[in-house]
Amino acid sequence: MTARTPSPAASGHLAHLPSLDGLRGIAVLLVLLHNFDVLDLGGAHALGPLLVKEFFYIGWIGVQLFFVLSGYLITRGLLVTQGQPDYFERFFLKRVLRIFPLYYLALLVFLVLLPATGWVEQRSMQYSPLWLWAYLSNWTTPFEPTGGPLPHFWSLAVEEQFYLVWPLLLWKLRLRHVWWLCLGLTALSPLLRLLLVRQGFPDEALYEFTFSRMDALTAGAALAAWDHGRALHGATRWRAWHLQLLGLLLLVAAAVASHGFRRIGALPQVLGYSLLALSFAALTGWAVLTDQARSRGASVSRWSAVLRWPVLRRFGQYSYAIYVFHKPLQDLVGEPLLVRWTGQVHTADLGVALGYFAGATTVTFGVAWLSWHLFERHFLALKDRLSAPPARPTQHGIRGTVTAAQRRRFREPKAAVRVALLGRRVPPR
Repeated sequence: MTARTPSPAASGHLAHLPSLDGLRGIAVLLVLLHNFDVLDLGGAHALGPLLVKEFFYIGWIGVQLFFVLSGYLITRGLLVTQGQPDYFERFFLKRVLRIFPLYYLALLVFLVLLPATGWVEQRSMQYSPLWLWAYLSNWTTPFEPTGGPLPHFWSLAVEEQFYLVWPLLLWKLRLRHVWWLCLGLTALSPLLRLLLVRQGFPDEALYEFTFSRMDALTAGAALAAWDHGRALHGATRWRAWHLQLLGLLLLVAAAVASHGFRRIGALPQVLGYSLLALSFAALTGWAVLTDQARSRGASVSRWSAVLRWPVLRRFGQYSYAIYVFHKPLQDLVGEPLLVRWTGQVHTADLGVALGYFAGATTVTFGVAWLSWHLFERHFLALKDRLSAPPARPTQHGIRGTVTAAQRRRFREPKAAVRVALLGRRVPPR
């Protein structure tokens, strides 16, 4: 018997998952909370301001959610195109057109043009800016005394290194081997962080080194392998609410292990990061299964509707530009204005801090909106012109990718009899 490629409708493998746009929106809003935090309570002990300050602080976990989403989406796309002749071409062309233009425009503006015109001071760097241009800044930023001119670009470097290596590893692997590779790397990452702790590396190295954040990327990749297996072999006993409950329980465990989502510290960084990655992978799986169930007309949890809020999905759509521009906008515009209004970079006034966050988020969103419509989407439109259209699934497989074995079967006597009797080609069973 010849195996048939399941159609998207039959397998539940949707071309687009709207809930993941909402998750991406949550991730970037969490990052903005952390980096737009200008609240300094000093010795205040009022419960309300303390809770707000804590909410600002834990926004750093948004980067971990970004990594899980990237691991899932990249692996999902690679598994769908695995074995096709343009496997590498389609992947790298799409990534280059999505990431490179805005990244290098930002470097050109903030590292070259603005310092050359004297609008901003040239920030001192212990390491060459070539590390930034080569997507390797996550290996040097932990050792920069001031973090460098674009310290938040470390996460973009981690993702780009993942994009470069991951397609090569998955190229020839069978699905079960992809699954075991993901599990092995997810388990290895906390051990490597423990080794860095034992060797006395700075906390920021544990936070920014590629292999230190590998478990988040590979946890998302493992979810993609599991979901792809469901598409090929049918649904499992797992339901969306199972993954939702698992994700929430793991999130509580991560909070306990990290002493309330502390970003720095031996136990939070060695164990807390991994628990957080697994929690986000489960919650991402909940979102995926919810979208698949909704596409079949099944009833879903009302909580999942939050991920489909239009505003939240817009933040997800523009999240890349929001992330790229938010820190330079704060350094060049936000903080100078805050100093002019209050006399200092931080404030003990809760209302001022919340107002600053709302204003800075609105301005950043506006800049990202302009970036998308005036710049980014024009590069994305090129991918359809520069690459051949992907093969479309049909009832009996992938159109335009008939193999030599399939052609030989059509020449067999039984196939010929079917053609003669039915007047059309019927693939042999």
